[in-house]
Amino acid sequence: MKKIGLALALAGVLMASGFNISEHGTRATAMGSAFVARAGDPSAVFYNPAGLAFLGKTWIYIGGTLIAPHGDFEGDNPFPGEGVKESLEAQYFPVPNLYFVRPLSPRLTFGFGVYSPFGLGTRWQNEEKFTGRYISTDSYTKMITLNPVLAYRISPKLALAVGLQYSFSKLHVKRYIPLYSPFTYRVEDVGTVTMDANWKGSLSFNLGIIFKPMEKLSLGFTYRNKQVVDYTGKAIFSQIPTGNVIFDALVHRALPFDQDVDVAASLTYPSSAVLGIAFFPTSRLSLEVDLEYGFWSQYKSMPISFPQHPELTPAEEETREYFHDTLAVRLGLEYEMKEGLYLRAGYVYDGAAADPESVTPILPDTTRHLVSVGLGKDLNENLYVDLSAMYLIGEPRSTEGKSKYGYEGTYRVSSFLFGVNFGYKF
Repeated sequence: MKKIGLALALAGVLMASGFNISEHGTRATAMGSAFVARAGDPSAVFYNPAGLAFLGKTWIYIGGTLIAPHGDFEGDNPFPGEGVKESLEAQYFPVPNLYFVRPLSPRLTFGFGVYSPFGLGTRWQNEEKFTGRYISTDSYTKMITLNPVLAYRISPKLALAVGLQYSFSKLHVKRYIPLYSPFTYRVEDVGTVTMDANWKGSLSFNLGIIFKPMEKLSLGFTYRNKQVVDYTGKAIFSQIPTGNVIFDALVHRALPFDQDVDVAASLTYPSSAVLGIAFFPTSRLSLEVDLEYGFWSQYKSMPISFPQHPELTPAEEETREYFHDTLAVRLGLEYEMKEGLYLRAGYVYDGAAADPESVTPILPDTTRHLVSVGLGKDLNENLYVDLSAMYLIGEPRSTEGKSKYGYEGTYRVSSFLFGVNFGYKF
């Protein structure tokens, strides 16, 4: 294995950031996040900030969602071969949120939100024997976004909003290093490399509009711009002795073991745009349909460099990624069963963004179907609670013999999501 191959694998691993999260308010989550035209609570800071202009009170909304993904992999020929089965480790990812809304005048409203729009990760069981360990055994990304917004109600029917998104994000990945041994005539595990990118800030914006042409109809649109993050961090190389003293000495000279190696990388978190329409057939029932367009084609490559070891830096064409734009359909309903008690449900169809070439143990991307339910309860005049449960079902996803790493097979993933938020208005 040449050093350039090591760098290329690291570049692909960094796409762990492909895990975008849309569940940033429990009421909205219970309705499949179909909330852009409704935007009727402080989580509108994320879903559509124009909705804040119609709230009319000071609100605090705090809570989060717990995400529990699980999945497996079945190998295919030529590598790792039919009959190979691998499983993800059980993990739990808390995704908190906090929103504050305050009217500044009868028409102008300020909102502030803290949430995590990208995150999650993959960790495979039995990493020492995992057949995809040369690609990744453990990877994750974390992002926290601070989002101040201003919403202006032009008329009782129309509102506009704009906000700044300042995000902090980091990356982590671990993988094994293979090398062919002329002494044993086979590929040996000669080490591991763990890379951690430091927390890095990035600035972007979001905007929204809501138009209510009639009492029983609301139209909404929101846009979140891409974020480009230039990371720096450290790669730590750890040697695994093979038992052959001569071979181990040659390996130790060939790779930068026992030192922190500087790494620089640039990553694009893509834009998204959502169009929604909400109907209010009765005073107790509301329905919404949203269409979300994800600009995943903005992620075309992952430039990476090793300033201290330029021989590890891959050529530009070797860091190419294969992603295409996607369309998600979100359906949601809310029914007030009795005063202060709300029943909610939703469904989401979310198409896969990665082409077969980029479906890997780091990002086993697939078309997803999500089913959600939830309850909302007013506890008193000012305080209320929202609960949600969601199940994500991923369609089986094959690499179709096109994996850029030559790691062929079929991935199956699913997740449970549980959310709770408390709201207080005064």
